Amino acid sequence: MNDTEKPELPARVARDVGGTLTVALAYIGDRLDLFKGLARGPAGSHELAERLSLNERYVREWLKAMVASEYVEFDGERYFMNDEQRAAFADEGGMGFLGGSFQLAGATVQKLPGVIEAFRNGGGVPFAELGPEVAEGIDRLHRPAFDHLLVQEWLPQVPDLEPRLTRGAHVLDVGCGLGRSARAIAAAYPRSRVTALEPDSWSMRRARELCAGLDNVEFAETTLEGLDSTRRYDFALAFDCIHDMVDPVAELRRIRQCMADDGLFVWVEPTGSTDPRENRNPVDRMRACISPLHCLTVSLARDGAGLGTIIGEHGARDLARRAEYGRFRKLPIEHPQQQFFLLQR
Repeated sequence: MNDTEKPELPARVARDVGGTLTVALAYIGDRLDLFKGLARGPAGSHELAERLSLNERYVREWLKAMVASEYVEFDGERYFMNDEQRAAFADEGGMGFLGGSFQLAGATVQKLPGVIEAFRNGGGVPFAELGPEVAEGIDRLHRPAFDHLLVQEWLPQVPDLEPRLTRGAHVLDVGCGLGRSARAIAAAYPRSRVTALEPDSWSMRRARELCAGLDNVEFAETTLEGLDSTRRYDFALAFDCIHDMVDPVAELRRIRQCMADDGLFVWVEPTGSTDPRENRNPVDRMRACISPLHCLTVSLARDGAGLGTIIGEHGARDLARRAEYGRFRKLPIEHPQQQFFLLQR
């Protein structure tokens, strides 16, 4: 660097700290419905505060920060949201909704003291101690995919799967969370029967509520270890959960053992590389940074393998080999944050 060049690192730190504080304020906006309130129409700070019964002075400063962050617009008199901003921050359930990211990030950083303790003494923070907000944030983060992509685009790209589901198949949804994937499959393929597996009690209660009225979904509040070993499944789905598990190889082996001889297993993992230099992009950096705060710590809390969030295709292939799968292939499903693998016995 010569004398006329400015150092880049301070600018990146300012950007990242500003981004962190932006997320904190966006979390507040999501929790207090500030985005949704503003999406109802342009407003000044007093009008928006009245709409939501909030303190005007805080609302005014929040609006200024959101304009600086380009999450909200300002015409000199009133604040408003453009179409892209409304879709991202106010259209709950829409394809472009991003509010779950704020909830997951905001709730996760509130657990930093436990993670700091784990840095010092080992162990981790169990999933149950992360609290309902983390579980709900994960659900809202993945909701656009489950509501708009899973049965509409992704499953039809799995060879020979859709005809089976249409005729009627027994489906295992591993780590179903709040039940959104189970509901999507059960509703789209009424002749199939879905067994939704989730060990977290709070998540399971919400999943039962979400799937109420669907008579082809059954729930098992357990891990794979507690699954009925006599049942055989035609199709299994594990979305973004294998890397969190205490013993991923053993759990993959249990899935294989409960599959029908010609069963299909779709395993979904985050994008990203095991070479950290290749994760210097916004999506993969986000995954790399959440790893010690969530995926790693929930596994190590139970003396688990602690794989972390990003295992890459190479890591997935190695786990599948150790779990003695006969076939493994990466599916040509394009998504900026997920990669898809098809496994068979």
